[in-house]
Amino acid sequence: MAETETTKKKVAKKTTDADAKVASKTEVKKEETTKKATKEGKADAKPVAKAEVKKEVKKKWIPKVKKENKKKSTEALDIQKTLKGKKKLPTFRGRFGKKNIRRKSKAKWQKWRKPRSIDLDRGLQHGFRPKIGYRNQASLRDIHPSGYTEVMIKTLNDLEAVNVKTEAIRISATVGKRKRNDIVTKANEKGIWILN
Repeated sequence: MAETETTKKKVAKKTTDADAKVASKTEVKKEETTKKATKEGKADAKPVAKAEVKKEVKKKWIPKVKKENKKKSTEALDIQKTLKGKKKLPTFRGRFGKKNIRRKSKAKWQKWRKPRSIDLDRGLQHGFRPKIGYRNQASLRDIHPSGYTEVMIKTLNDLEAVNVKTEAIRISATVGKRKRNDIVTKANEKGIWILN
């Protein structure tokens, strides 16, 4: 009887020790999670404050003003008709690449490179060589297919020098949205053709 009582006491001690260990482990875990939560709470509080500040600083959205290209002038239409008589350039195939690879359909092979050394012996099968005779008339040069001559615009003051009948404007890519809108509205009022 005495032996059974002692074994029971030992078993009871072991179970209480095991329960105490488990309880202490759970307490430690709870403490760690609460620490993490407080840290996360502090970390969450900071970005919220930053986001609020960003909302205050956020710029207004500026809508883009649409261009209103009205009817073309008779001068531009006449020039556009004469552009149809413009010479079409022959294919200038460069000195690089194999003959069977260079195709007219690919713009890559339409570039001219001056032949050097081994490439000096070039025939018509390699493409034409550029010469003065291929140049167009001075009146047809540097004219946009719309029939207008292009003028680059960077400021509102540049619009004053534009001839409405023969010139069209192209707004520079460095101009911001607000100034671009001002330029477009003024051009629409004057009836200036806008290319971009």
